Amino acid sequence: MTNCIIGFKNRINESLFDSSYGSWNAAFPLENLKNPIISLLARTVNTSSTSTRFRFATAQARLTGAIAIVNHNLTATATWRYRVYSDAAYSTLVYDSGTINVWPDMPYGYYEWEDDDFWDLTMSPDQITADRHTLIHAQTDLTNAQYYQIEFFDADNPAGYVSLGRVFLGQTYQPENNMSLGAAISVEPDTTVDKTIGGVEYFQNKLKYRGVRMNLAYLDEATAILNQDIMQQSDISAEVLFIWNPASSILNNKNSFMGRLRSLNAVENPYNTIYQTSYEIKELL
Repeated sequence: MTNCIIGFKNRINESLFDSSYGSWNAAFPLENLKNPIISLLARTVNTSSTSTRFRFATAQARLTGAIAIVNHNLTATATWRYRVYSDAAYSTLVYDSGTINVWPDMPYGYYEWEDDDFWDLTMSPDQITADRHTLIHAQTDLTNAQYYQIEFFDADNPAGYVSLGRVFLGQTYQPENNMSLGAAISVEPDTTVDKTIGGVEYFQNKLKYRGVRMNLAYLDEATAILNQDIMQQSDISAEVLFIWNPASSILNNKNSFMGRLRSLNAVENPYNTIYQTSYEIKELL
């Protein structure tokens, strides 16, 4: 298992989109991706690969390590690609994710013999609709650049367009020592329950959100200060990105999300030169 990642300092709100790249519905413009209301969508005019793409530039060269696309409608056969450039002409490539499947294959042993997806291990419609649709890609190395390009390939999308809710582009911290044993990922209901006088219950089902609780131990002084700064800068309101295991495509999909800190926890000093802290992160819907 690869060490977890925490993303912070979302740079999308400072970014400028290139209106000449891709084709986006005027009623659902790319500027909606800057709005923290995730249900406010940007939408392409059709599913052509020349339409389902966009470029943007941050205010200046920024140190970034991960990208997330939240609340998308990409289908089970869709792919995407993320690239970073150092120049406004998009000619000097700094990072290239390559073409990636939007939805990962399920691990062998998940399906029963009788399941439709036993042989190809693709995610079923029930699994795809279970969570807030989120694409997450952790770069192999941090980059310090200003120009970004994202492309989607989903020509058979039955909606007739690609829609996106929010982008997270931020700096990342990957601890040298992974989460301590006992880290917990949870699925938490937001469903409301009404009960009649006779005891019959009625439910109003809502989208469930994910959460994580974890401890980071054996921190040195530098990373202790960094963790303190992440909490101080993020508060409990700013968006953060949590990636459980960037080396696993399925765990990256199921256990990773954009959220916020539920609390600002202390950085403790249990031993002379050793520090530790804990995180509790709630998914934003």
